[in-house]
Amino acid sequence: MIKLATQICLFIIVVCTIVLAATALPALLGDHLEGKTLILHMMASGGVVTLLPILAILLLGQAIGVQGSNALLQVGFWTTIVTGLLSIASIFGCMMPITSTATIHTLVLIHGYTGFAMVPAVTLLLFGMIRWRRIHSIRSTTPG
Repeated sequence: MIKLATQICLFIIVVCTIVLAATALPALLGDHLEGKTLILHMMASGGVVTLLPILAILLLGQAIGVQGSNALLQVGFWTTIVTGLLSIASIFGCMMPITSTATIHTLVLIHGYTGFAMVPAVTLLLFGMIRWRRIHSIRSTTPG
């Protein structure tokens, strides 16, 4: 059951990360998120905000090496968690009533950098999970 929950969480985070990166592409061209693009971006961010802590709990045993994980999985896990939490915290900081306009602009810039850095982090995590599954499926079918 935990394997299924982990796979579902990872799948949804991968899909949400793709949607978030695709909807944020206009920001790379100096444009702003607005309208339906902003709504789609916010909807996908809800999936990441909800499932990132759950995935962190589910994968923590594998990420710290207890269950024989690989380096790719560990690096992917920790970079996904760090970039995801920084992205969430930076936009959360923008919502605080005490932040100035200059601070909000800085936090939005940090949000963009950490958000786009999450794309390769999630890719590393995905490939690390695939590699981990292949290693364990080979071990389970090998006699002896």
